[in-house]
Amino acid sequence: MKKIYIILISVLALMAASCGKQDAVYKEFIKDGGFIYPAKPINIEAERGYQRLVLKWDLPMDPSIRTAKLFWDSRTQSMDFDYSAYPDGKVKVVIPDLEDRSYTFEVVNYDSDENASLAAEITSSPFGESWLVSHAERTMLYVEMAGSDAIVTMGKLTDEIVATKFRYTNASGSVVESRPFMVDEDEIKLPNAKKWKYLEYQSAYCPAGGIDTVWINNWTRSPYPVATNVESTATVTVTENQIRDNFKPQLILDGIKDSGTSRWYSSNNANYRLLFPKILVIDTKLSGDNAMTFNHFVFYEDPDPDGQTRRYIRSVNVYVGDTKFNPDDSNYARTFGDPVLTVSLNQLSAVQDFIVSTPKRGRYIALVFRNSYNSSGFVDLWELEAFGYVEKNAN
Repeated sequence: MKKIYIILISVLALMAASCGKQDAVYKEFIKDGGFIYPAKPINIEAERGYQRLVLKWDLPMDPSIRTAKLFWDSRTQSMDFDYSAYPDGKVKVVIPDLEDRSYTFEVVNYDSDENASLAAEITSSPFGESWLVSHAERTMLYVEMAGSDAIVTMGKLTDEIVATKFRYTNASGSVVESRPFMVDEDEIKLPNAKKWKYLEYQSAYCPAGGIDTVWINNWTRSPYPVATNVESTATVTVTENQIRDNFKPQLILDGIKDSGTSRWYSSNNANYRLLFPKILVIDTKLSGDNAMTFNHFVFYEDPDPDGQTRRYIRSVNVYVGDTKFNPDDSNYARTFGDPVLTVSLNQLSAVQDFIVSTPKRGRYIALVFRNSYNSSGFVDLWELEAFGYVEKNAN
C-alpha cells in the first residue's frame, strides 16, 4: 500500500510540473483582468444619396473612448475620427464618389490606450447613373392656352419622381425656365406663354428615404405645341331640322359651359328627332398653312349632378378635313374619309375629353352623332372645345 501512495504522489508531482510549464506558454498573452473591449458604436444608420452615402452613429457614453475608424471595401478604404470634433452627440459623415452598388461599412471605437471595440456593421448602397437611367420620363398628354397662360396636363407619375420643370417660349419670344413643380401640385401653369410653340420638360427623382434629388440628364420635347381652342368666330351648321327652339349650334363655341340657355339641342319634333346621323360642321375659317392641326376634343353636357339621364350623347365620329363637310350627308361614312376620333361617351361625367392619336390638320371639323341614350333620339351638347395648333408656327 505504501508503494501505491508513493507512485500516486510522484504522478501528481509530474502533472503539476507539466501544467506549470504549459501556463508559462500563455502568460505573455494574458492581461490582468482579461481582454479590454471598449463599447462598440451604437445606432449606426445610412442615408442614401446620389453617388454618395451619409453615415450616422451616436457618440460613445464612455469618456475613455476617444477615436473611431470607418472601414469599407473589405477594409481597403478607411476614415479616422476624433470624437472631440463632434460635440452634438452624433457623428455624421459623407462618403462621396461611390459606385452604384452595395457597400458594407464597419465602425470601430478606440479608447485612449488604443484598445479596439468590436465592429458595428451596416450595409447600404447609393443611387447612381444605372439607377437613374432605369427611370422613364413622365408623359405629357397635352398643353393648352387658358387666357395668357399655358396649362400643362401630364400623364401618370413614374416611380420615385418628385418634381418636373419646363422650358417654354413666352409671349415676348424669349425662352424661359419654370420653377420646379412638385408632384402633388394639381395644376401646372406656365405664365405668359406663347401659343403654338413646343416646350420642353425635365423631371427629378429621389428614392424613398433618399437625401438627393437627381434631375434626368436630358430635356424632353412636348409631343404637341401649345394648343388653342377653336375661335368663337368659327361658324357652325347642323343637319336640317335639327334645332330645338333657340338652342342653336353656334352656342357650342361661345365659351359658356354651364348655362342651360347656351347650348345646342337637337329637334324634339316627332318627324325628325329619331333621325340619325345628326351632324354638326364647324368652319374654322383657317385654311392652307394657317389651318389648325387638331389633337384634343372636349365635350360638355348637362353639369347637374342629378342630370345623368339628360346626358344623351352616345356614339360620335369626329372628322377633320380641308373640304367642307355636308351636314345633310347621310352617306358620311363613304364621303367624309377616315375619322380622327370614334368615341363613346358615358352618362356618368358631364365633361369628357379625348386625345387624337394621330392629329390632323384641316379647316373643317364634323361631329357625327350616330345615336343617343335617349329613346326619343335627343342630342344635347352644351359646349365643345377643339384644341389645335398651327404647325408652321410651332418651332
